[in-house]
Amino acid sequence: MKTQTLQTKDYLRGCASFLAYLKPFMHLKDTPQGIECKMTVANGMPVIVTGKDEPHLLLCLMSELVELLPNISIDQKLARTPNIQVLPLNEKSLEATMQPSINAQVIKERAQAARLQIGVTTKVSQHDLVKKVAKKRGVSVSTAARDLLRDGLDLFDQESMTASPSKLLIDYERKANDYEGAESENWIIRADRRLVIKTRLRAGEYERSLSSFTNLILANALSCCQVAAAVLAESSQPVIPDDAVAEALKVIEKSVGIRAGSLAPQIGLGKQRGLTNMILGGTVLAPKLVLAKLATVLKLPLDVLSVTLEHRFSNQALPAFKATESKPTVQLKRKAWSVAVRELQLPADEQERLLDLEG
Repeated sequence: MKTQTLQTKDYLRGCASFLAYLKPFMHLKDTPQGIECKMTVANGMPVIVTGKDEPHLLLCLMSELVELLPNISIDQKLARTPNIQVLPLNEKSLEATMQPSINAQVIKERAQAARLQIGVTTKVSQHDLVKKVAKKRGVSVSTAARDLLRDGLDLFDQESMTASPSKLLIDYERKANDYEGAESENWIIRADRRLVIKTRLRAGEYERSLSSFTNLILANALSCCQVAAAVLAESSQPVIPDDAVAEALKVIEKSVGIRAGSLAPQIGLGKQRGLTNMILGGTVLAPKLVLAKLATVLKLPLDVLSVTLEHRFSNQALPAFKATESKPTVQLKRKAWSVAVRELQLPADEQERLLDLEG
């Protein structure tokens, strides 16, 4: 039987898989010396390496991680473990011997992952909303909270690419403070090891406690959650007659398109006709202040206007797509105000003014 030997490509595949596993824990930034990678290993030791480009950075990172491996010879290991006989093993006996150990290790890791948790302090009303989202989705509160945390972290990472993380966290803090009541409570989020470590690293990176950072991420995730929006709509809005919605639709139709240019300054949006049209189309969640001004200008009750805008979004016509190499995308939920404003790539002062409308 021919003995199988490992080739260079096998080692490269192994290194690639290992680095892919570490990717969520890496923080990259450009420096005058090149690309810097910062991460923290399991024992709490920080690892910082720099490379002139990504290939050199990865080589430096692998070299540094190898240096951190314990340097213990086989003789020393055997000396520490008495009464063990080293016997020659063929391939089948090795597989039979290792399989129970592998299964036990997997069970142990799963048990450890299940025990990882985050203690978070939020307003009671915010926690109640998480519970209502869980009930509407038909899942446990722990599952709903974990999904909101994961979605919120992904959204934070995405927004951080085009906006200052510190300003984003200030926006999130305002959303957390906007929940009704002053009473707060402590509760637990149970999540897998990777998600908890990622949250802890992000919190430390921006000098926030784990509890505080998690609260802010949840607050923003809830503001962008379609299920949460539906829950709030059901609890805060009375049943609007169909004829009232039909009349409001006619009024809105008279203001869309070019005519939105004259409407924009009346509701505090200046010359942002495109943003005004997105609000009228229901694709963007307008701040309460803007929505109230819009209701006044259009001479519509605020609750009727809110329901009508949701109706326009849910009944929007699907566009026709031509054949392209990429898959067509359709907006499935209403866009958050902060996201819509930043996507316009306006001058800094105008962007800041529009973002302040949400406060």
